[in-house]
Amino acid sequence: MKVSDVFSANASNINLLWASLFVEELIRHGISDFCIAPGSRSTPLTLAVANHPCAKTHIHFDERGLGFLALGLSQASQKPVVIITTSGTAVANLYPAVIEAKQSGLPLIVISADRPASLIDCDANQAIEQQHIFARYPVFFAQIVQPSTDIKANYLLTTIDHGLNKQQNQPGPIHFNIAFAEPLYPTAEMTNYQGYLTSLKEWPSNNRPFTQFVRNKTLTLPKSNPLTGKKVLVIMAKIADQKQETAVSQFCEKNNILLFSDIQSSQCSATNNLPYYDLLLINDNFNALLQQADIVIQFGEQLISKRLATFINNFKGKLQQVAPGETRIDPHHQVDKRFSCDATQWIDAQIIEPSDTNNDWHNALQQCHQQIAHQVIQPFLSIQPYSEMKVVEQLDKQLPSTSQLFIGNSMPIRLADMFMLKNKCPIYTNRGASGIDGLLATAIGVAKHNQKITTLLIGDNSFLYDLNSLAMIKQLHSHFIIIVINNDGGSIFNQLPVPELQKEIFYQLPHGLNFKASCEQFCIDYYNPNQLIDFEASYNQCLQGKHSLIEVTLENQQSATQLQQLKEQIQYATI
Repeated sequence: MKVSDVFSANASNINLLWASLFVEELIRHGISDFCIAPGSRSTPLTLAVANHPCAKTHIHFDERGLGFLALGLSQASQKPVVIITTSGTAVANLYPAVIEAKQSGLPLIVISADRPASLIDCDANQAIEQQHIFARYPVFFAQIVQPSTDIKANYLLTTIDHGLNKQQNQPGPIHFNIAFAEPLYPTAEMTNYQGYLTSLKEWPSNNRPFTQFVRNKTLTLPKSNPLTGKKVLVIMAKIADQKQETAVSQFCEKNNILLFSDIQSSQCSATNNLPYYDLLLINDNFNALLQQADIVIQFGEQLISKRLATFINNFKGKLQQVAPGETRIDPHHQVDKRFSCDATQWIDAQIIEPSDTNNDWHNALQQCHQQIAHQVIQPFLSIQPYSEMKVVEQLDKQLPSTSQLFIGNSMPIRLADMFMLKNKCPIYTNRGASGIDGLLATAIGVAKHNQKITTLLIGDNSFLYDLNSLAMIKQLHSHFIIIVINNDGGSIFNQLPVPELQKEIFYQLPHGLNFKASCEQFCIDYYNPNQLIDFEASYNQCLQGKHSLIEVTLENQQSATQLQQLKEQIQYATI
């Protein structure tokens, strides 16, 4: 079916016609996912999506959760996803997701229905100031005027096309705010708007966007060999495209270049990756040796390791970055050269001649790793009781390579970055603003698109924050497994210099809750293992069963105590 086959010039009113034009133009740009929250003012848009056979709809009653669902869909599909809301605070509830989309460079398209201008600032019901409600976070904003036959339809289509072009050049959220006056609903009486649409020329008879932007996708970098004979460290942060990740790890392997692979890159098991690098950076001797690098090259963005960030901040050599787009990725103000291109484009331009110059340095770092890993880290882990780090280590062993993992913020992502070494499945996170809100909804969005077994590793406070998103799990057609680390509040604050007197009341907020009843309410299988062997068995059962939740109940102080003990052993290890 051609897209143009479904567009009709007949509509009950001009609102419905413009909404149909809007949705049709988005579909022509290859957009298929539309996330919709119930509301009356957005009815023209909702019906336009519902009536379009090429549109895939996702419905949720909570706009905040809906926004994060769209984030997950966009992460997984690497395509723009549309969110449609009614007027009022419904729009404001999207703010956290819009912020995360901007910080992560994810292409959300927010279309908010608004009251007409005559109803703003006069005590009309559900009428708020929606223009620029998201401040500077959208990479593009357009106030769409109230639909009228006095305004050519070309205005609407070219505005949409311009916004989407801006988004392609600078990935992030865009916002269209469109005012609808009544009538909002269809009637039996139809009007033919064919004459009104004549200004669109051949648009109604083809399946192309009205305005097509021609881009030069070819970037040619000069061939160079600045790495030959140098001590080189490659850092692989978050890269959206797994093919690009693989290209980086293969480049390092081919040229015997040291690699630090962030957990978000899904390349922890790559041949040249140095396992436990975050923990190794605790050791002063290892740090000093690493500082001898001539060049550090970072691919991607949003590093997890704070210790690695400190290393970059103190690094005296050349720091280069490779990442597409124009987003500034330089929190330490250290970057000497930025290549705004894909990893493969940069790699293709490199000429590296065989050299033994960096082998001694590389081998010395590997030897340090072997000593600390085999004499300190692995023996330490082997004697630890049932705990967060042991659960993360066990999950790393059990994750099917054909599945996918979403890791929550705060402690889960940090522990995964420290202790996950074997994982080969795709990993998803929300590290743009690193909030604890919307993580469950985002993971569900990832699962909805890919329809793979999806595991969510999340903390108890994060899970509580997004509890009503459990209602969306019934929409999934593949196994969804939630692992909640329940240590009765924010245990991460045990590792920060928070005053002891105020720590529990103002930071940790112990809640004394478990999630068994929540699972019963939302028809989710529940497991509560109390030792590691039971966790292993529970996870295996989850892989075979339906949607499941494993609640890992632990003491609040345990993780901080274990990590401090390990840190001290690594810090004073002789290498």
